[in-house]
Amino acid sequence: MPVRAAMSRMHAPAPWRRGSRIRAAPSGVAEGTKGPGTVSMELRHVRYFIAVAEELNFGRAAARLHIAQPPLSVQIQALEKDLGVKLFDRTGRRTTLTREGEVFLLEARQICDQVSRARRAVNQAAVGEIGCLRVAGVPYAFAEMLPMVIPRFRLENPNMIVDLREAGTQESLDSLLAGTVDVGFVREGDPVDGLAVLPVRTGRFEAVVPAGHRLAGAGPIEITDLAFEPFVLTARHISPYYYDQTLSALATAGITPHTVIEATSIQAQLGYVACGMGVSLAPTSGTSVSSKYIARVSLKQEIISTELAVAWASGPIPHALDNFLKIVREEAGSGHSAALASGPLESACDDRRISAPCVPPGTGP
Repeated sequence: MPVRAAMSRMHAPAPWRRGSRIRAAPSGVAEGTKGPGTVSMELRHVRYFIAVAEELNFGRAAARLHIAQPPLSVQIQALEKDLGVKLFDRTGRRTTLTREGEVFLLEARQICDQVSRARRAVNQAAVGEIGCLRVAGVPYAFAEMLPMVIPRFRLENPNMIVDLREAGTQESLDSLLAGTVDVGFVREGDPVDGLAVLPVRTGRFEAVVPAGHRLAGAGPIEITDLAFEPFVLTARHISPYYYDQTLSALATAGITPHTVIEATSIQAQLGYVACGMGVSLAPTSGTSVSSKYIARVSLKQEIISTELAVAWASGPIPHALDNFLKIVREEAGSGHSAALASGPLESACDDRRISAPCVPPGTGP
């Protein structure tokens, strides 16, 4: 090959390489750069660029990044090829930013700031300091337990969003199994596959009759004294546990209700009684129905009922839920409500924790 031709090839601009392919530099792109989209920009490219832009010296930037200078230069060149522009002017004795480099520096700093914020948010979510906790509760929970637990949880976890909704027992259990609710306050005392259920308040059943009923004001009565009376019950699809427990108590006493009126809540159930539509067996938990219209009569038989339980999905407990359950335990044992058994909840609130994403309020079903 002629010497002149060989030297001409030696001094020609370097060909563009991508894998095994070689192509000429696209028109309009500065020498030593490549067109957009040919190199994938990574976060390390952005950080390397910021270091060089702030130091305006590749040697000092390399020392700051704890890498050698040649690899740093290669990475900056790769970034310039990806962007299709020159970010630094290296023609003089000093390295300076080009106009494009100055613009990119502003954006690069914002990228790194956003990544740092994202890391902090993830770390906070992992320890239950940020995120959303989805809570469902039966109406009684809103009058008894939730007003004690929710304000305290929000005070102790100011970066947590609480998505609070009212729901019947069965709806709450279904939502827990579907993963659309994190914790539910329900009237459920029986084990549920896939869920941990722990009573937070228990009480005795008592008879509830209209204020003018023949048994109003009577002393402890037998359940059989209610035979042949029309019964008002909360519908089974609303609270299977409560419905089944009531019928079981009646069956044990040899009573088969001839007339059953189904209500959509315990409050509605007692409202039917207040209107003289029938009698009922109900837990001792409070009710919004005035005692002027109903009479509570104690029973000789002791029928213990779970008036309120807290339920959550079985398995590892997310940090936020763990924090919430500890508050429930403390409030339940504070004298305002029947105490939780210390053993089951302590074993449930051990170190089996995970960080879990949370759906913002209003996005669930």
